[in-house]
Amino acid sequence: MKTIKTIQTYEQLKAISDPLRTKILMYLVERPYTCHQLAEELNLTRAKILYHLRELEKHDFIQLVKKVEQGGNLLKYYGAVARGFIPADHLLNFVESQEATRQSYLEVLNRAKTRVLTAPNSSFEINSSEVENWDSLSLQSEVSVTKEKFLEFTRKYRELVEELVTDNEKTEKNNNYYVMITAFKIDEFVFSEKS
Repeated sequence: MKTIKTIQTYEQLKAISDPLRTKILMYLVERPYTCHQLAEELNLTRAKILYHLRELEKHDFIQLVKKVEQGGNLLKYYGAVARGFIPADHLLNFVESQEATRQSYLEVLNRAKTRVLTAPNSSFEINSSEVENWDSLSLQSEVSVTKEKFLEFTRKYRELVEELVTDNEKTEKNNNYYVMITAFKIDEFVFSEKS
């Protein structure tokens, strides 16, 4: 799966601007689902989910990843073609891209909340008074830096995450971790005073 897919056409941008499609896509970024599984997760009809799956597939956001025969039925599993989606520069002037981006941030946060709520209790055990020794991380901060400094930080962060993702050393001692970050420009500090 690619890390980022660039949205190239207005039709793709319009297709991804639908809030339900964004929500479906966030599920499919996480793992493959069947139409039936998504319908159950989202409490919607299979017909409605199938319509949106077809639109996402038509615009190259998802693909069929496997077929499984079960009880005489053929189950089709769909997955996202990338971990994230961004509009090409020539599409950035469309208002829909702002709302689609905002919606995608909200869906990422909703999925993170679900991951926290469904994680095993052991994920939140604290066995040291030194936070650097915890095998979990939750922090937020409001900072005032130049755009260049912020972009340098995001580049380094992406490199660190990509290093974790591409680490192919598989051992029985490996643990699974959920990693996410959200950052965006704000008008003013709410949680902390500027130093």
